[in-house]
Amino acid sequence: MLPDSGHIQEMETEWKNRKRKRKGKLQYPPLYTAEDAEKSIKLFEPIEYSELVQIDEEVTVRFNDAGHMLGSSIIEVWVKENGKTEKIVFTGDLGNNDIPLLASPTMIETADYVVMESTYGNRLHMRNDDKAEMFLDIVFDTIKKGGNVVIPSFAVRKNTRNIV
Repeated sequence: MLPDSGHIQEMETEWKNRKRKRKGKLQYPPLYTAEDAEKSIKLFEPIEYSELVQIDEEVTVRFNDAGHMLGSSIIEVWVKENGKTEKIVFTGDLGNNDIPLLASPTMIETADYVVMESTYGNRLHMRNDDKAEMFLDIVFDTIKKGGNVVIPSFAVRKNTRNIV
């Protein structure tokens, strides 16, 4: 996904720079390019979930399954400072329990600080059985009325460009 993101950066910057050029304003380079992304991927190291990784003498991290999408992580960070260790947890998006193909989110027992994504923090999620039934009701009702059902989706494609 990173090279695709770099490509999007390039296209959006090109579009914005055309507007800026017409107004006589300074043009800017993209934040990063698809080529930058490809080069950076060579620096990545795979880390297993639950593996403690010692960054240096003061910082240790552990990635746990967030259950949101394949590869998503909850990150625990232990920081030693002035003889005291504190734990910060970064959740990002969290998944639900009992989702086909995905593990349930790892439950984190303790933390001194939690940085949590909270888009849906003010509501309870429906059970999966209820979601499926509600979805089918909507589809059948829409078809009965002669309408169309549009289902938004998210897709990731393999990069076929050869960027070196």
